[in-house]
Amino acid sequence: MLTIPLAFFIVMLELSVGSFLVLYALDIRNDTSFNFVRFQAVLYLLLFTLLTWGTMVGFANADQLRRFGYNLDFHWLSYQGTALLWFMLLQVAYSVSLISRKWRLARLVTGGAASLLGIFCLFAVGMGYRPIAAANLGGALTVLGFFAGALALGGVSTAMLLGHWYLNTPTATGKPLEFATLLTVGGIVAQIAFGILGGGVTYVHPPATHQTSAVVAHTANVAAPALAATPTPGKGSTATPTPPFKQSVQFNTVTLIILEYLLGLGIPLALSVIAFRLERERSFQSATGMLYIAVVFAFFGEVLARNLFLQPLS
Repeated sequence: MLTIPLAFFIVMLELSVGSFLVLYALDIRNDTSFNFVRFQAVLYLLLFTLLTWGTMVGFANADQLRRFGYNLDFHWLSYQGTALLWFMLLQVAYSVSLISRKWRLARLVTGGAASLLGIFCLFAVGMGYRPIAAANLGGALTVLGFFAGALALGGVSTAMLLGHWYLNTPTATGKPLEFATLLTVGGIVAQIAFGILGGGVTYVHPPATHQTSAVVAHTANVAAPALAATPTPGKGSTATPTPPFKQSVQFNTVTLIILEYLLGLGIPLALSVIAFRLERERSFQSATGMLYIAVVFAFFGEVLARNLFLQPLS
C-alpha cells in the first residue's frame, strides 16, 4: 500500500480539524467579520472535511489498514469513522446557525460540539497510529504531534484567508489576524519540539510483498504485459542489454528529514513571524503574501513529515 494516500488523509484531517478550531476561536472572540466566519464555515465543510471523509473511506479505513499489515491500535481507529461523521454533521449545523446574527447562542453550542468531536477524532487517529513511534512517553508525543500539526495548518490557512478578507475591509482591527498568526507560530514550534523529542519508528513493517487474498486474486486476473525481447549481443559485440524496467529514484532519508525541517517547518515559521510583524504595522497586503507562501511550504512539509512517519524500518 502506498503511504502517500494515507499520509494525505492524516494531513487533511489535521487541516480540517485545525481550521475549524481556529475559526471557532475567532467566532468566540467576536471581533472578526461575521461574513468571514459564515463563508469560511461553509468552505471548510465542503473543501476540507468532505475531502477528508472521502480520503478516509478510500484509503485509510481500519479494514484496509489491517489487510496491508500496519501494526496500529485498531481499537482507537474503530472510532475514527463515527467521530469524523459527527464532526461533519455538526459543522453543517454550525453553518446553518450562521444564517442569522441573532442565533449566536446556537452557533456557539453547535460550534463547541463540533470542536469537541473534531478533537476526539484527531485524538483517536493519533492514538491509533501511535505504535509507529511509541518510544517516548508511550507515544504521547506522537499524539501531541498530530494536534501541533492541526494547529499549524489550521492557523496558517485561516490567517491567509483572513488576510485576503482584510483587502476588502482595510479599516478592520488586525487583532484577529494577529491571533491566528500566533497560533500558527505556536503550532510550528510545537511540531519542531515534538519531532525532536518523539524519536523514530519502533516496529518493523511487514515485507512489501505482503498481499491480501483479494489483491492477489485481482492481480491474478490481470494478464502481465509481455516484455519486449532483449537483443542478444553478437560475438565480439560490446553492446549491453537494456533492462526492461527503469530503476526508481531513491532519496536518502536524512535528506528528506532535512527538507522537512528546513522547508516544511523553518520557512513557514520565519514567514509567519514576518507576517506577524507586518500585521502589527497594518501592512495586511504584505502579510497576506507572506502567509500565502507559508501555506504552501507548511502543507508540503506536513505531507512529507507524515510520509516519513509512515515509512517504518524494513
